[in-house]
Amino acid sequence: MATKTPEVQEPILDDLTIKIEEKKPDYTGPYVTVFLPALENDGGMKVDQYEHVTIANEEKVTHYRVLRGEPVEVPVPVFIVLKERYPKL
Repeated sequence: MATKTPEVQEPILDDLTIKIEEKKPDYTGPYVTVFLPALENDGGMKVDQYEHVTIANEEKVTHYRVLRGEPVEVPVPVFIVLKERYPKL
């Protein structure tokens, strides 16, 4: 006796509902934990506590923000850029 496979129903889309594809991760390689010390505030001005890293090639441009003052997992290409900026990392 053959079994029936359950039918997959498509979601009902109307004028107010949209369907988007699930975002796939851009990087699937290993990650490294890094720690950058927090920057001190001078004279009451607020200091940006993120280190900005941009990696660009012929295919795409990817921007990363590394939070200072906490251990953060970053992809290996970001670690290589940070290691060039901060040799004692």
